[in-house]
Amino acid sequence: MILKRFFIVFILTFTLLRLNAQSKFIECEQDLNIQFEALKIASDDSVKLSISQKIMGDLKAVLRKKGSFNYPFNLINNLGKVTSPDEQVRIFSWNYTLVNGEYRYFALCLKKDGRKNRLFELQQNLKVEESMVTKLSSDQWLGALYYQIVPFKYNKKSMYLLLGWDGNKDRTSKKVIETLGFSKTGDPEFGFPVINWRGKRLSRVIFEYSKQAQMQLKYHERANCIVFDHLSPSEPRYINQFEYYGPDFSYDALELNNGIWNLVEEYDMKNLN
Repeated sequence: MILKRFFIVFILTFTLLRLNAQSKFIECEQDLNIQFEALKIASDDSVKLSISQKIMGDLKAVLRKKGSFNYPFNLINNLGKVTSPDEQVRIFSWNYTLVNGEYRYFALCLKKDGRKNRLFELQQNLKVEESMVTKLSSDQWLGALYYQIVPFKYNKKSMYLLLGWDGNKDRTSKKVIETLGFSKTGDPEFGFPVINWRGKRLSRVIFEYSKQAQMQLKYHERANCIVFDHLSPSEPRYINQFEYYGPDFSYDALELNNGIWNLVEEYDMKNLN
């Protein structure tokens, strides 16, 4: 009987502590959600930047709390949240649009390190040339909203492919396949040459297409491949004028083999069944 009472008290205490911890997260979520709503209706570029900087500081404080990695943060609207299937990496991202139609991006990367978590700010660097063959640090980030993380091994090292969207400018959008790894000191690094693309080794792939079009880019776990629309200009005379590019009803894919993602052109979608 005494043991049973002790067990009940223990369960109640544990439950109360857990609810108290969650209530702290809920309060933070509500505050952040108010800020995101303010960001959505702001019309001045400088005000949007100021709000985003405040969000960055407050979100950092929340993510440093114990239990943040597994907390869903579902109450916050307009905040991208994606977790790797191996539950080692979590990325939070958001953006806003400038008056001239360009986009600005903000992100935080939460990485498990043993029993602790490490938090990194990804800083969009507009001075960095957008290249498919360069290696970049967290303060040279190109910027995107990530919606899928694909873990894989390269030379026995854990790495990730990030699938993302970039609103780019007023006439074109972009989809991105980015490579992410971590240095010996644990810092995030982008741009590892693990994509075999038409005889070249790429560090990332950037697709640009018409604002009026929609492009599919998705990882299919069952087939262990990334499938995406093949983009073509609406007419041959518009080659390399990406505001005229869109899906042509064919598909390409990246298939993983020994740590390298290999391009497969004219991919048969029946392979996904």
